[in-house]
Amino acid sequence: MGQKVNPNILRLGINKTWKTKFFEKKNEELPLYTFKDLEIKNYIERFLEKHGLLLHDHKQHYSSSTLNLYVSYFITFDFNLRKSENQKFMLVNKSSNKKHVQNDTQEVSNNLTTSIGLLNEQINSAHFYRIKKYLELSCYKDLRKLVQTEPSFTIDDYSFKASNKLKIKSVFDRLFKVLNLFTNNKLNIVVNFCCINKDLTFLKFSQTKKFSLLQKFRNTPFLKEGTELLFHIVYTKNSANLLVRFIAIQLKKIKRQKLFFSFLKQALSILIDSNFSKIKGIKIIVKGRLNGVPRAKHKIISVGDVPVQSIDEELDYSQTTVHNSSGSYGIKAWVVGR
Repeated sequence: MGQKVNPNILRLGINKTWKTKFFEKKNEELPLYTFKDLEIKNYIERFLEKHGLLLHDHKQHYSSSTLNLYVSYFITFDFNLRKSENQKFMLVNKSSNKKHVQNDTQEVSNNLTTSIGLLNEQINSAHFYRIKKYLELSCYKDLRKLVQTEPSFTIDDYSFKASNKLKIKSVFDRLFKVLNLFTNNKLNIVVNFCCINKDLTFLKFSQTKKFSLLQKFRNTPFLKEGTELLFHIVYTKNSANLLVRFIAIQLKKIKRQKLFFSFLKQALSILIDSNFSKIKGIKIIVKGRLNGVPRAKHKIISVGDVPVQSIDEELDYSQTTVHNSSGSYGIKAWVVGR
């Protein structure tokens, strides 16, 4: 049988560097740092995915008393506040009285001046904080300034910017608590977050011509989000992990997987041939019971030039396993830069 080698490990020291850097004082510390590296990476990836964020890339740098984390993420549509029956706001005043406001724009704007906190709450999901603990946070002053400077917390397209800022603050506060518990409060943790999908203005001028071929997918739930995410995969480097996680999430949601693979190939073909593309080829392999058939098979999607065996090529590789009602799927992706 053929022995497969991870392309990332094969290129370390040539055109790739280690994502985790540390200084070991004893030989016994090497497996400890390796264990911490894997656990922190897996936790951050699961934590972000649970809250509607996808991990793009990460790095860990250890010093004598500080742990520096560099995390880049992609905000999916599941994270945004939407106009639905399951969304409501909770207003808390100085006497800790709660008031629920749902789909009432005027009432929210009138009560923001007398409220001291605004907490987005979903009925069908677990609460991130209890109200008492939420009010005792050290970042409460920043939250109050945020509410006062951007008072338009309505439930429409214009409220996404302010609401997402508030929600990201509360989400990442819990991440710091868990990391402190994992390190036994022995390290000063510094996390640098970077959102890769801040500006999506490319859709305004390219949607009419270049993306006209994707109009047959207009009734599918993955068209808009998939086009935006694939654009950032083509435009940014080290995006193989982001592509793999996106495919894994879609395989859990949709049943017509053959249609999704057709969209994936056509969208990647359009984006790679564009002027802003920084990659020259993508190869994807998905193995499992596709479309729920009784026998497992594999699907190969190859777009552009993918020289896997050339060590000098700038290649990024990622793989994962996803489970759903039809069984398990293995997903592999190779992304070759220009």
